[in-house]
Amino acid sequence: MTAPLTHTPPPVPRTVTAGEAFRNACRYEWRHLAALRSTWVLLGVVAALSLLTGPGLLFDLDRARAVSAASMADTLAWAPMATQIPTLCFFVLILGTGPVSTDLVRGAARTTWLAVNGRRTAYLAKAAVGFLVGAGVAATSALVGAVSAAVVLTASGAPQPAWGEVLPPVLRFVLWMGCWALLCLALVALLRNRIMPVLILCLWPVLGERLAGLLLGYVPGLGGVSDWLPFATGRAMLTDVSAFTAKDRSFAEVMVGSDLSTPVALVVYLLYTAALTAAGYWSYSRREAPTG
Repeated sequence: MTAPLTHTPPPVPRTVTAGEAFRNACRYEWRHLAALRSTWVLLGVVAALSLLTGPGLLFDLDRARAVSAASMADTLAWAPMATQIPTLCFFVLILGTGPVSTDLVRGAARTTWLAVNGRRTAYLAKAAVGFLVGAGVAATSALVGAVSAAVVLTASGAPQPAWGEVLPPVLRFVLWMGCWALLCLALVALLRNRIMPVLILCLWPVLGERLAGLLLGYVPGLGGVSDWLPFATGRAMLTDVSAFTAKDRSFAEVMVGSDLSTPVALVVYLLYTAALTAAGYWSYSRREAPTG
């Protein structure tokens, strides 16, 4: 005797809240980033270079005098005063430009949008994960470098710097690197290209902005504009000129290139980052993506 057929009702679709969709998108972005071998190779290189912070102090170490907090902070922040931006930026540049360029340049955008419930959620997740990765790499690098420096100074019999005074500029460095990751992804979203954003972010802070500031100085009434340019404010945010000794202060002022105080520079740099990130959000959300 044949058993009667039973009708199984179709499953009821579950509504995914915006918060849950965002969390799922963040997990999607992190898994994609963590699955790349290049990510771990890059982080390994950063870790190795951070460990060399301590031995690097031996080349110019005065065992009779403690390293100043300002100098130690500059060292832990990958020497932004000398190189105009932290050297770590050039490593994070690869991680920062990758997620958006994979979508928009290699044609994976539509797959990503289907997987994470929309393009707006995708961009916000990329921004959140990018910021945390940039800030996390900077924080870990600074911690490893500080431990390396403390061990080397102890072994060489040199006095330790005032580590409590080193902490505030290091925290600004961590925030700066998080913002840098946001600038990377926003420029890729705006330009729909990976090469041009990399060139801009490599050349503009180091050369282009200095040249622009010099040219603006010849225009009547615009001489002070150079203090407010994006990476001039970024340098002023990273380097508190008032923390240097009188002997080193004039050199630090020239290298920073902005007369803004550190708190004002921090706010202005954050506003630049927010504006560009918002522009990238608009471009990523509104413009059609290539199909591959």
